[in-house]
Amino acid sequence: MTTILVALLFFSIFIMIHELGHFLVAKAVGIHAEEFSIGMGPRLLRIPGKKTEYSFRALPIGGYVRFLGEDEASNDPRAFNNAKVWKRFLVIVAGPVMNILLAVLLLSIALSSFGIHVSNQPVIESVISGYPAEQVGLQADDRIIAVGDVNVSGLEDSMAVERIQTFIRENGPKPFTITIQRSDQTLSFDVIPSLDEVNNRWQIGFYFKPNIRRVNFFQAIGISFVETFRIIGAMFIMLRDLIFTGKGLGDVMGPVGIVSEIGRAAKAGIQRLLELGIIITINLGIMNLIPFPALDGGRLILLIVEGIRRKPIDRNKEGYFHLIGFVLLMILMIIVTYKDILRI
Repeated sequence: MTTILVALLFFSIFIMIHELGHFLVAKAVGIHAEEFSIGMGPRLLRIPGKKTEYSFRALPIGGYVRFLGEDEASNDPRAFNNAKVWKRFLVIVAGPVMNILLAVLLLSIALSSFGIHVSNQPVIESVISGYPAEQVGLQADDRIIAVGDVNVSGLEDSMAVERIQTFIRENGPKPFTITIQRSDQTLSFDVIPSLDEVNNRWQIGFYFKPNIRRVNFFQAIGISFVETFRIIGAMFIMLRDLIFTGKGLGDVMGPVGIVSEIGRAAKAGIQRLLELGIIITINLGIMNLIPFPALDGGRLILLIVEGIRRKPIDRNKEGYFHLIGFVLLMILMIIVTYKDILRI
């Protein structure tokens, strides 16, 4: 139950931020919003405003903005359908942009709170239960001095970690001696690696301690912009591969899979929850920009066509265009959800 509530809160925040982007830019360019709703379904509370009605609805699954003239013809100059193409374009693109800005904010909070992972240290953070490292007596906070005949005591942290990993990988199943510093003692352990059959690699079963650099919030903002756009670039590459080659199709998750991931992240702690939130809100922004009917990207394409033609697209044809897209999205959602259930 807690997992579902956390997931609903997550989705509601991300969707509400998305809708807030549409709403704020519409107000800025003079398009009238008749209603700004928090939640969906039956109305629980209505708050009349000077220009916009605000409402709270029963189902905490996001929200929406209802613009004058968005779905029906209107002669009011403030209506969405009467606004210039560039104004409508800005209103639509503002939703995804707000999701990306939210990712920057969340990443800034994460980096200023937990620091930046610069590199790993040749220090054991934890040993994995049942693996050779635990069996021979290696412990957390042991600093590795040497593996076999490779001495790493004089190397910079990330270089030392790389040398250790390379040695273990190339050494294969052969036994070797690992030398560590524990408090003021130098200790040696004879260890025989085991094969990780999932990743097909030899290992002895421990994690390196990360090297963290602390930054304040304002420093984190600049770093977060760069990192967010790096993530966006990686997502576009994954999306390209998915569309044209089908690569990663088995990893696509629907609502059930995402709720499951949110539950695991909540149990892992606030840092993992923030990291997952950053990925989800960027995904929401990017996916909405795909030029597909019923999505913001599909609406943007129609506006570009309207701008080129200098003539509005027939509203009935536009309605059918989005209806077809919505049906296809629902079919895709059912298929993905079914696959999610099979995976659980």
